[in-house]
Amino acid sequence: MDARVIKALACESRLKILDFLNWPELYFPEIPDARRTGLTNKLICGRLGLTQESVSLHLRWLLEAKLVSATKIGTRVFYKRNEPGIDEVVTSLCELLQGRTRE
Repeated sequence: MDARVIKALACESRLKILDFLNWPELYFPEIPDARRTGLTNKLICGRLGLTQESVSLHLRWLLEAKLVSATKIGTRVFYKRNEPGIDEVVTSLCELLQGRTRE
């Protein structure tokens, strides 16, 4: 398993961002299409109470760990959970914790 994944998950703010992206209708009910389109840095920073620069850094960690994906539309970047990447991490963690590794 890539250590970047563990580092990305070792931060409460990044875990909260993943939660926002998993349940956008709960955290952002005013954005009815959020699950389909994703969330912007600005929306996330407003909910987290962090600066856009801090949220950008957290999102970069999550992108590098392949836990989220980014899509640029015009001047905005929309972030969504990368479900295949998350599934791979969950499988790898289960194997690691059970004492099995992929060859």
